[in-house]
Amino acid sequence: MKKTSCKISIFLSPTLLAILSLGGLCLFLPLTIHGQPSLPGIFQPEYNSAVQEILWPEQYLDPTVKYGLNFVLPDTIREKLVVDTGYDRWSRVPTLKLDYFVPIKAWPDRTLFVSPRVSLSGNRESYSVGAGMRKMLGSDTLVGVHAFHDWVRARGTKGGFLQEIGMGLELSTLPGKHSDLSLSVNGYLPINEQQEVVREGRALAKERLPYGADGQVSFLFPAISDAVDMRLDAKIHAYGGQTSNWWGHSAGLTVSSRNGMLTASVERSTDSQTGDNFHVRAGLSLAFDWTDMVAGKNPFSSPYEASPHRFDRKIRNSMYARPVRQHELPMERSERLITLVSAVHEDTVAFRGAFPDHPNSRVTVQVAQSPWRDIMELNTDSKGAFSGKVKLPAGEYRVRLIHKPSGLVTTGARIVVEDSRSPDWSTDAAQGNHRGDH
Repeated sequence: MKKTSCKISIFLSPTLLAILSLGGLCLFLPLTIHGQPSLPGIFQPEYNSAVQEILWPEQYLDPTVKYGLNFVLPDTIREKLVVDTGYDRWSRVPTLKLDYFVPIKAWPDRTLFVSPRVSLSGNRESYSVGAGMRKMLGSDTLVGVHAFHDWVRARGTKGGFLQEIGMGLELSTLPGKHSDLSLSVNGYLPINEQQEVVREGRALAKERLPYGADGQVSFLFPAISDAVDMRLDAKIHAYGGQTSNWWGHSAGLTVSSRNGMLTASVERSTDSQTGDNFHVRAGLSLAFDWTDMVAGKNPFSSPYEASPHRFDRKIRNSMYARPVRQHELPMERSERLITLVSAVHEDTVAFRGAFPDHPNSRVTVQVAQSPWRDIMELNTDSKGAFSGKVKLPAGEYRVRLIHKPSGLVTTGARIVVEDSRSPDWSTDAAQGNHRGDH
């Protein structure tokens, strides 16, 4: 599937923008005036004596929180803190994202930093702490290394957290001729998993974060023309688990005029979840001067004048930038069913099956006419498989195996032991006598 999009934007002067904004505010702001008569004209506010319900909290949560933080936090903290608040309408809960970068020790050519992060979305909560060091190699090259530890779980649950650790490498350099190269690579490794008994004890569900790696590179080409800049951006990622894999890559080329007027880009991407995509974008940015329009002149011009001289960015500023990495890795969930097959020959019941996630464990054989009772114990092999036999008096029984430490239990197989020498394969209560349940 291929997609193409085009965008045209116009930048207006601050004076005209302010006039248009005030006019639009007066015309379209959905006000409700209580206790006042209707206004003449097309805008007729509706009187309602009831308290109006606020339907969209995300419209005021974020600006209110940021406005309040401006009063309580000093400038040195606010400069390094990113705060994003909102409201998830589907889950009906507020959301929050805090991302803080703290240089805890600095030298003339290197810095040591920590980067805590909190994210509460509608269905997920995650906490992260990272630390790293960056070092200048001369005046045009910076290298860095950082490590991190993440805790993730479904929001609203009180269970344990899925955890992962990771490590990243960074490179930022000016190769020459006003070119610019930035590179980052990260690796992720899960260190635990969460288990839950489901399907009334007949299956074991597991959740874990994937292992994998990702990277991205950005390269500003050497100066080819005094009027145009060209930049290449590429990304790649691959994450995997026991049953699922996520991978993808993309590459894009952006060409922009140095006076800020024209921008064009083309991008090609492939992803295991969304398929193939192709994007073409174009942008036109113009400054508008209403005084020129009043004077009868052309009011449109480029946003700014391109300088005849090129200036390289200051690599030292990258020492205080947040590390680039993926924070919202997908969670993998899998279920393993417990199996049991049984057969009857005379007064002997033979059975076999597996507890796949419990190798070399002790399981208990239970039979019941009513209630369940233990009759023997077995050990599973290195793959979780078991087999055994038990003699029972004539009668109708149910047979199952249980792993008592975890509560996992096989489906109960219904069998009939008769005074006969012909084999009788068991089954559940609904299907009579044949090979038993899985």
